[in-house]
Amino acid sequence: MSNDKQKMTVFRNDRHEDIASIIFAGLVVICVLGYMAFIVPTVKVKASQDGKLVSVAVEKGAEVKKGDVIYSLEVVEKKWKDNVMEEKVVTRDVSVKANGKVLDVPGKPGEKVKKGKDTIIVLDHEKGTLP
Repeated sequence: MSNDKQKMTVFRNDRHEDIASIIFAGLVVICVLGYMAFIVPTVKVKASQDGKLVSVAVEKGAEVKKGDVIYSLEVVEKKWKDNVMEEKVVTRDVSVKANGKVLDVPGKPGEKVKKGKDTIIVLDHEKGTLP
């Protein structure tokens, strides 16, 4: 019985470490979000999938609002059906996730793009919002 009490005592003494780690993790999250919202000057919008850039719906200097379509991408959608791989070409519209201003449009319609590698639009997001 005395061994159980000792284990409980050790657990109680470790609570301050748990609380300190929770507070530290919270501070790290606040610092990262603050950095992204107020310090990051521009956002490079890159291709979300491999494919062909069909159209760019914005021009340099244009103001965009959250939800506006900024480009269309033609991708190959693959699906297994009855043990056969079906491939279908679909066009996907990509919308912006924060208000801002378009600084540059390096992507040109007709170009082939790779996921995460090719920059399509450079956006200056509204300060205080997360890109």
